[in-house]
Amino acid sequence: MSLVKQLWIGIILLMVIAFGGSFVVSSLSAKNYLEKQLTIKNSDNANALALSLSRSQADPVMLELTLAAQFDTGFYKEIKLTGADGTTLLERTDNTRVTEAPSWFMELFPINAQPGVAAVQDGWTQVGMLTLVSHNRFAYAELWSSTKNLISYFVIAASLAGILGSLLLRVITQPLTSVVNQAKAISERRFITTPEPKTLEFKSVVSSMNSLSDRIQEMLKQETDRLEQWRKNAQLDRVTNTLNRDPFMGKLSAALSHDDESSNGVVILFRLKNLQEINREIGRNYADKLLAKFGEVLNHYVANNSDWVVGRLNGSDFALLATGHDNPGHLAIELQQKLIHVARELEVNSLTPIPMSAAQYSPKNTLADLMTMLDAKLQEAQIKSLKDPVILASFNHSDEPDNNSVEHWSELLNDALNAKAFNLAQFPVLSIDGKLVHNETAARLNVDGSIIQAGEFIPWLQRLKRTTDFDKALIEQAIKTLESSDSALAVNLTPASLDDSLFKQWLANTLKASPKAASRLSIEIPEQGAHQRIAAFRELIHTLKPMGVRVGIKHAGQDIERISALHDLGLDYVKIDASLIHNIDKDTQNQTLLRAICLVVHSIGLTAIAAMVQTPEEWHILNELGLDAGAGPEAKNHLSD
Repeated sequence: MSLVKQLWIGIILLMVIAFGGSFVVSSLSAKNYLEKQLTIKNSDNANALALSLSRSQADPVMLELTLAAQFDTGFYKEIKLTGADGTTLLERTDNTRVTEAPSWFMELFPINAQPGVAAVQDGWTQVGMLTLVSHNRFAYAELWSSTKNLISYFVIAASLAGILGSLLLRVITQPLTSVVNQAKAISERRFITTPEPKTLEFKSVVSSMNSLSDRIQEMLKQETDRLEQWRKNAQLDRVTNTLNRDPFMGKLSAALSHDDESSNGVVILFRLKNLQEINREIGRNYADKLLAKFGEVLNHYVANNSDWVVGRLNGSDFALLATGHDNPGHLAIELQQKLIHVARELEVNSLTPIPMSAAQYSPKNTLADLMTMLDAKLQEAQIKSLKDPVILASFNHSDEPDNNSVEHWSELLNDALNAKAFNLAQFPVLSIDGKLVHNETAARLNVDGSIIQAGEFIPWLQRLKRTTDFDKALIEQAIKTLESSDSALAVNLTPASLDDSLFKQWLANTLKASPKAASRLSIEIPEQGAHQRIAAFRELIHTLKPMGVRVGIKHAGQDIERISALHDLGLDYVKIDASLIHNIDKDTQNQTLLRAICLVVHSIGLTAIAAMVQTPEEWHILNELGLDAGAGPEAKNHLSD
């Protein structure tokens, strides 16, 4: 029972007790007062009437007329004149009951006034005794009226007290509501804090809850900081602070396997020639300083583009992965000029020229083909001492000359959006015990019988600023699919849609119109996009949660330091990026990293899902590492079993 209900019951009980006491006391007091007044009135009226009758000189007619006239005033219940011998000479009685007071009230408070008695004389001779009783119906009416007024007063007082008490209780218990919401948030592993109230009793409770929340947040932060430090020690080159070969290749392999905007981009390889000779000539410390400067140049790109990756593949070879970039020539020349500038500043001219090769990749490319071609062109640039980077301009292009023109893609995508030609391919996500969690979706575009994957056309949607229209088409297609089946679907939204308030309003209205479909829908946002738009992402989650929509992030685990920042968003799950899952059964360093990530993810109440599980060996180790579910080709194999 709520405090407001308890308050109302308490007020009603108190008012009933107060009313009962006041009712009894006031009614008895009024009854006694009215009885005394009626007794006095009876006596006074009897004496006055007896005096008037005495002046009639005992004339029977005058006696009767005078007595009848007095009785007809209507104020008397009985007037009786008895003779000296006790016989009744005249008598008038009125036993009619005309009063507003109910019978039970009259029986509860009977008014019994003493009758007035006076002698009627003729000179010195006593004619008889006059007995007069005033009618008590007027007294009952007055007593009943005062009782009703008392009842009305207490009802009004109780109502006002209840209303004011409820308002006051709402104000007083507002901190308690905050504490309850905070407790619910903590139970959901969302560690929030609330302002401390002025009420001393609540202040201590809120202070304790805030202290608990702060301690847990600090523990999460310390854990993620420790985890990030371990990752740096295990995966980063000590001198340049760039990724070692295996982690970098894992990132590149994952990028090629993605089916979104990150599956297109640019890869650049370059080589610091004669590095061993330079190391011997200028000394190891100075050489390390040189490499550190090169690392700063590379990491500057990562700082400005959080989803880019740089790596040191061996002693002298370096690589830059620029996801989403579409101009390898411009980026390679810019990078080469910055590196040459660093070499000249440190007066190491023997490094120049810096051999470099660059290519734009897409989901059509394999890791082996891409790296083989880049290595070959890099070797060619070194042998020929080419000053400019070797750009593989045709590596990612179609044989059709206009296939990558803005006009071509603008017309193609505009027609697809108008015709709602986008389809959703479905891929199962299974829990470790083999149960279907949901089907993750990937957009496909059918053009004249040819299927175009999302990774090919999403970059063009971004360039043409049509991603919001694309997301609307995906949501409509997902709702249509959900209404015709019992499955659950996960749909990827582009991060740019989070900034569009009109899109978020449209999304809320669309899902409200289809509540059954909304309850089986999951919305996913890339981890980097969620962190970059954390406020807008939080607003979206708060809008979707009441409709039963589940929300998750994909490509998780690439920004370990910021995982703890997700604790108060209200997320349901995270999908660990494929770069951490690839060959996880063999990579002991990634196993340690993944265990720690799952520990942090579970500590904030989220489900951990592995993306792109490709082999039975990878699938079988997921449970040991703490993952709850998996997606990818191997998940599909388990579903078929």
